[in-house]
Amino acid sequence: MSYIGNQSESKVSPAKMREYVTPDGSATYFDLSHDCPGYQAENIMVWVNNVMQEPAVAYTILNDANGRPRRLNFGVALATTDTCYVIYQSTGQIYHTPPANSVGYSQLEDNLRSGRVDQFVGSDGASSNTVFTLTESALNANSIMVYVNGIYQRPTTNYTVSTTALTFTASLAATDEVDVHHMSIRSTVSHVADGSVTSAKLDDNITVAGNLTVTGNSTVNGTTTTINSTTLTVDDKNIELGSTASPTDSTADGGGITLKGTTDKTILWENDTDSWNFNQNIETSTTTKVKQKGAFMQSSTHQALVMGG
Repeated sequence: MSYIGNQSESKVSPAKMREYVTPDGSATYFDLSHDCPGYQAENIMVWVNNVMQEPAVAYTILNDANGRPRRLNFGVALATTDTCYVIYQSTGQIYHTPPANSVGYSQLEDNLRSGRVDQFVGSDGASSNTVFTLTESALNANSIMVYVNGIYQRPTTNYTVSTTALTFTASLAATDEVDVHHMSIRSTVSHVADGSVTSAKLDDNITVAGNLTVTGNSTVNGTTTTINSTTLTVDDKNIELGSTASPTDSTADGGGITLKGTTDKTILWENDTDSWNFNQNIETSTTTKVKQKGAFMQSSTHQALVMGG
């Protein structure tokens, strides 16, 4: 159909409404019941004591506490005796900010709900198996998660990315398997700050597959400490046993060393006799002797000692 002048436009045309606000002598703004489209002060008419106020000069429109364009802001307080009302214009553009926490999984586009995964092998890479081409551009190194043979790679340390080019800092083997997970909602990856993980955040049962080095002191509060290593090496030249909070001869009774065999081989302290008890013979070489307070024990009364084999 032909028109003379401007083509008509489809606009939202709500019925004109009037809304009163109640000044209290201190408030400089009032939250309205309806949106003011586009934050445009001209989309409402404001009257104070039946005098029309100039839009954008006498008042402006701001976000309310819910992020909606409903806050009528005068910048100065109206007196309690002032009468103020707002007339909503009949046309304007629609503006709507969803309330906080109102957008759920079902409201998202499919590409935001399901992340893309690119898969390569090392031989797919260019420049000595270091550069791979992604199926979609990545915002930065933190917007993707990269795994090589199932091992997570650290952004910028192990790889960088520029649009669709993924570049590793070291060449990959031809058979290495590479998985690149594009984050579902494009954002940065939050890494845990150094030294921020407390013991409360750790699982009660932890297994360390590799080597573990403790640079500080180590305290074990359990009832049993099991060491399955083949050789135990201790730099200290003195080993304390029975180091309780208040050690006594009674707490030391029965303490010592047990070597497991077909039968136990023990060196144990007995408090009643104030002596160490060996349940096996002691044998010395032909060039060594057993002393007692500086004297060699060589009498026939010490027949339990086998001297020189």
